[in-house]
Amino acid sequence: MTTLSPAHVAAPAIAVRARSIGPAVMVGLITTAVYTVFSWFQWKTFVVPSWDLGIFTQLAKQYASLDAPIVAIKGDEFNLLGDHFHPLLVLLAPIYAAFPSAFTVMLVQNVLFGVAAGTIAFAAGHLLGHPAGVLFGLAFGFSWGLQGAMEVQFHEIAFAVPLLAFSLTAFLRRQWVACMVWAMP
Repeated sequence: MTTLSPAHVAAPAIAVRARSIGPAVMVGLITTAVYTVFSWFQWKTFVVPSWDLGIFTQLAKQYASLDAPIVAIKGDEFNLLGDHFHPLLVLLAPIYAAFPSAFTVMLVQNVLFGVAAGTIAFAAGHLLGHPAGVLFGLAFGFSWGLQGAMEVQFHEIAFAVPLLAFSLTAFLRRQWVACMVWAMP
């Protein structure tokens, strides 16, 4: 009589998860890479379609210095908390402190969009199979809305996109509390 140890039982489950997450990771990496190439061309050719990158780079610099978000682009001593309340942007501080550049801010947005596209691919893959999941993830990642947001180089909605993708995934799994928690920020 052969008995299976917990390791033997867990191994197939881990292999199934690894195969399941692979296509989603691929979608996230492709989305991030394509948007990063586009951002690099904007950066190298000095394309500036809006003031947002400058505004949010100054905000990240202030937060990285542990200062109030005074943004000179908007005016002398202009505190951005009086204009918009976006506490999630404090998450830019440690990244900007490590890599102080406006291009870093652009890369953060690209990664956040890639995470969201991978999340959508993962959820769709569980419901419809991996090929359809990849297609849904790529369709989401390169949708008109995300392309428009990415084209302006950075906007605070960048942090909302993966949160909404996580919320949608929880909704599809009928995990109502998780859905609400991810949607709340």
